[in-house]
Amino acid sequence: MEKYAGVMKQFPEKVWQQTDKYLHNSIALLKPQTYIAGFKLFCYDYSIVITPTPPPDSYINNRLISFSSGEVVIFNPGDTMLCCKAQLTKQYFSLMLQPELMNRIAEEIGISGELHFEKLKNPFSSEVMQLILAFDKETKRTDCINLMIESMSIQIAATILRTYKSNMKKYTEFTSDNSPCINIAIEFMQAFYGANISIEDICKEINISPFHFIRTFNKKLGISPYQYLINIRIKKAEELLNTGQYTVAEVATLCGFINLSHFSSTFKKSTGHAPSRYSKAYY
Repeated sequence: MEKYAGVMKQFPEKVWQQTDKYLHNSIALLKPQTYIAGFKLFCYDYSIVITPTPPPDSYINNRLISFSSGEVVIFNPGDTMLCCKAQLTKQYFSLMLQPELMNRIAEEIGISGELHFEKLKNPFSSEVMQLILAFDKETKRTDCINLMIESMSIQIAATILRTYKSNMKKYTEFTSDNSPCINIAIEFMQAFYGANISIEDICKEINISPFHFIRTFNKKLGISPYQYLINIRIKKAEELLNTGQYTVAEVATLCGFINLSHFSSTFKKSTGHAPSRYSKAYY
């Protein structure tokens, strides 16, 4: 497709042929199995990369960057990347969103000017991941509907805009009964409950000390920030189990629990039922 000609030229022909891909007018989904090293890649679109294992160290806009597990990497148009090491990896997702789509959605929700994501490395979002998986599944259908692809593309783009920090306004107006830092912390937990976030991560987001944050949170809500986050995860786990579309282990991962045992014990303590029994009881 002509819109992605620049991207295609940057891939070695063999790698491009071996990459699972779906190219659409406003969105493209690639699933490579290797990292390309040795030459600089140029980003023409907004690119969201989600990998099962940390990518090799890379020069991003000429600055050496190291990556960790569980991160979502976001590139803006015009960014450059030079991977230090070519290596095979488990298949990963590389989602490309056309600037026209992203800026149109940003404008529709009241934001003018060119969109720019502020962070290269971002926490994992199970909501974004579920939408990408659903999109990937739809593209593989023999009866794939173009209107469905368009609708899912808008949903993915809008969710990414709501989830990750950009130069557009992200947070809603603060309520009168809570301090601004508490509202921001709650929105952060609601957005990233599926990631391995800590109190320190939240405090960096709102720029206050953990001691002051925990004390203020307890005073305002009568519950610790950790327990509030657990409650969000349990509620989301109930919703996912009720759909019948996920195994207990998948729900544990999507909801940010460190392992299945921790999820099962926490879920039973909160609901009075084991996750497997809860799912069966619903049906």
